[in-house]
Amino acid sequence: MQLIEIISAFLGMAGALLLATRSRFAGWAFVAWLISNVGWITFGAGNRHWFFILQQSVFTVTSMIGIWQWLIKPQVKHRANAVAAPVVQKPMDAELANMILRAISFPGYSFYLVGNFRGTTYLQASFRAPCNVSGGKPVRRTTRKWQLSAHMTHSELVQTALKCVLTSLEHEAREQFHYRNESIFGPHFNVDALVDLCQQGDKALEVRA
Repeated sequence: MQLIEIISAFLGMAGALLLATRSRFAGWAFVAWLISNVGWITFGAGNRHWFFILQQSVFTVTSMIGIWQWLIKPQVKHRANAVAAPVVQKPMDAELANMILRAISFPGYSFYLVGNFRGTTYLQASFRAPCNVSGGKPVRRTTRKWQLSAHMTHSELVQTALKCVLTSLEHEAREQFHYRNESIFGPHFNVDALVDLCQQGDKALEVRA
C-alpha cells in the first residue's frame, strides 16, 4: 500500500509540473493525474477513507475531461481539418502535364505537348488513318492544337484532351459523310466561299413553302 501511496503522490506532483510549464506536453498532466487518482482511490479504500475516495472519484472525472479537452479533441479536430482542407495544386509544367497525358488513353490516339510552358504551349494528338480523299495506307495524322495554361487544373487538362478527341472524330465524320459523292459538311471549306453562298439568299436555302 505504501508503494501505491508513493506512486500516486509522485504522479500528482508530476502532473502539476507538466501543466505549469504549458509546454506541448502539458496535456499529459491529466494522464498522470488519472493514474494518480486511481492509485489514491485504491489507497483510500485500503484505509477506509471514504470522503477521500469521493474526492478522488470527482478528480478522476475531471482528469478524464482534461484528457479529452487537451489530448483527444485537438487530434480529432486536426484530422477533420486535414480531410476538409483543399489540396493545393502546384502550377502546371511540362513534367506534370506529360505525367497526366500518359494516364489518358483513347484507341489509336497518342497525346503530347508542343512547348514546355515557358512560352505558348499546346496539346496535340496523333493517330493513324487513311486519307479521306485519296485513301491508301494509314498514315500518321495530327489533330488541331489546343492551347494550354500554366494555371490550368488537372481536370482541365484531361477535359481538354477529351475535347481534342471529340473534335477530331467530328472532323473525320464530316470528311467521311457524303451526299451525292461529296462531303457537303466537310471541315475544310473556305469561310469566304461560305459567305458567298450565304449572300445568294433564298437561292442557297431550302425554304419550306
